[in-house]
Amino acid sequence: MNVSFLFALCLLPVAAFFSIFILAGRERPVFRYLISCLFGILTLAPASFLQFFVLRLPIFSANTFFSVLVTAIIFNGLIEEGFKLLFLILLPKRNLTLATFFCCSILLGIASGSVETAVYALSGLQKSSIMYDPNRILGLIFLRMFSSQAIHAFCAGLSGIFIWSSRRGLRHSVIFVYAVALHGFFNFFAAFDSRIRLFALVPILLGALECRIWYKKEQESKIEKIDENSQKISKNQLTEEKK
Repeated sequence: MNVSFLFALCLLPVAAFFSIFILAGRERPVFRYLISCLFGILTLAPASFLQFFVLRLPIFSANTFFSVLVTAIIFNGLIEEGFKLLFLILLPKRNLTLATFFCCSILLGIASGSVETAVYALSGLQKSSIMYDPNRILGLIFLRMFSSQAIHAFCAGLSGIFIWSSRRGLRHSVIFVYAVALHGFFNFFAAFDSRIRLFALVPILLGALECRIWYKKEQESKIEKIDENSQKISKNQLTEEKK
C-alpha cells in the first residue's frame, strides 16, 4: 500500500474541516488556520518525547486497574492536552473572534489526531500480520477518524475556550481539567479488547457537549459585558447632561 496515500487519507479530516471553516465562517483567516494545523502536527514530537520517559516510572509499569487509569489520564490526557494548550497559547490571537479562535483550536486538535493516526497506520504496515491486508489498515484509519481524532478535536476545543476565558480574566480551570479527563478516559476504555471499549464513545459525546456548553457561556458573558459597558456609557452621558 502506498505510504503517501495513507498519509493523505489520515489528513483528510484536516482538509475537510479547514475547507468548511473557510467557506462557512464570516472571517477567512487562512494564515491562522494554517498555523493551527502546523502547531497540531508539531505537538506530537514533544509529547511523544515526554511520554517515553514517563512510561519508565514504576506506577506506569504496573498492570492494575488503578495504574492503567492513571496512565491513561496522565500519559494521554495531561501530556498531550498540555502541549496542545501550550501551542494554542503561542497561536497569534490579535483581531480574532471567539468563533475563529475556537475553529483554530479544533483544527489544531484534528491535525494532532491525524498525525497520530498516520503513525499508527505506518507502524501497522510494518507488522507482518497485517502487512498484506490493506483493509485492516484502512479500517483503522476510518475508525480513528470518528473516534481518536474526534476526541482530539473536542479536547483541543475545550483548551481553546479555556485560554479565551483566561484572557478575559475568567479563570475557568475546570475547562482544561475536563479536556484532560475526557482524553484520558477515552484512551482508557479504547484500550480494552472487549465490548467495554464501546464506553470510549461516552467521552467523545461529553467532549462535544462540553464544547457547546462552554462556548455558549463565553458568548453569553460577552453579551453581558457589552450590556454593562453600554449601561455605564449611558449613565456617564446622563451625568454629563445634568452637569
